[in-house]
Amino acid sequence: MDYREAMAFLDRAKVLGSVLGLETMRRLMDEMGNPHRGMKYVHIAGTNGKGSAASYISGILRCAGFRTGLYTSPYVQRFGERIQVDGVSITEEEIAAVMTEVAAASERMVKNGAQPPTVFELVTAMGFAYFQRKSCDIVVLEVGLGGRLDATNIIEEPEVAVITRIGLDHTELLGNTIAQIAAEKGGIIKPGCDVVVYDQSAEATRVIEEICARRSAKYHLADLTSATLRHMTVKGLVFDWGGYEALSTSLTGLHQLNNAVTAVKAAEVLREQGWEIGEAAVREGLFRAGCIGRLELLHENPVFLVDGAHNPQGVKALMESLRALFPGKKLRFLMGVLADKDYLSALEAALPLAERFYTVTPPIDRALPAARLAAAIRERSSLPALSFSEISKALDAMLHEAERDSVLCAFGSLYQIAAIRTYFGRE
Repeated sequence: MDYREAMAFLDRAKVLGSVLGLETMRRLMDEMGNPHRGMKYVHIAGTNGKGSAASYISGILRCAGFRTGLYTSPYVQRFGERIQVDGVSITEEEIAAVMTEVAAASERMVKNGAQPPTVFELVTAMGFAYFQRKSCDIVVLEVGLGGRLDATNIIEEPEVAVITRIGLDHTELLGNTIAQIAAEKGGIIKPGCDVVVYDQSAEATRVIEEICARRSAKYHLADLTSATLRHMTVKGLVFDWGGYEALSTSLTGLHQLNNAVTAVKAAEVLREQGWEIGEAAVREGLFRAGCIGRLELLHENPVFLVDGAHNPQGVKALMESLRALFPGKKLRFLMGVLADKDYLSALEAALPLAERFYTVTPPIDRALPAARLAAAIRERSSLPALSFSEISKALDAMLHEAERDSVLCAFGSLYQIAAIRTYFGRE
């Protein structure tokens, strides 16, 4: 098949939605000769910060000289972003070649009476096959949803399991409490493996500690008490942690301090296992790591930032960072959300910092109509809230009405970031 046929095959699988469980993934891998076996992994789960931590860790490993695979989801602008080797996305030609293999295995399964794989299972299988073809030394593997029953969790003991910040999201599938969700995220912890945990709530920490104890896994806290933020701008931050001084990132936001410390701790644990990761690799890897749509600066004078925050804890973290970056400043927000998210709690977190809102409808069938979001804003505040039929029209209005010292920020959904970046000429 060619690239278009590969994408069409994936589109047809969308009707299955998200199905948690490992049985179908195991059968698919068996049909393909189990390409996931024999590779080394850093496995990452969490509610917020997975993508940033994955980017930092893969950057450090690449700078240390290891051929590094990176698997993330979802993509922002191009499908190939999800599967990378040494920072280079899989090409359309490579997607077509690997998807031909995956599709054939899937069709054999279905012919034998098995449940068809979901889109996520198919793409995860594609990632494993591609990383095997590329002879990766190590793969940084981001969980799609949850952890325990996620398709990525068919791997055996990883070199390191990383748990980033845990919060309430996907509660209809993962549970209604932090403890329940932490138990699902902690499902990636294999017996005897090393586990690096983001410094977070006592409830989530207790659950992860208990899982580690039951499975004789080695618990490593990415302790923030020794972290000192030296400097932060819209272009990155500089911090000290442990024995490191003046580490710098190109990603900004107070939450990036936590994510970066978690990544450095993971690198130290890998070093203890025998992976040759020097200080220079840590420094360069952190600085070179990029992550599309994470408080990304797209324009100056006026400042325009875009962020993928879409759940209450993510939006709260975003607002904390914006207050630190622009003390005393009110911001103009472009906001689009999905109807199945807790967008009202996210909105409440943004209202105190807002000067006005421009609402849009993200390009996905689960999106909340822009007019309904604008109405919700007006019900809860006296702030202006204008709704737009197209994202480009909202951006036209924002920039036309802004002054040079205005601060503009888009947030609420990952699915609108591609249109926003395209508007500003970013590819």
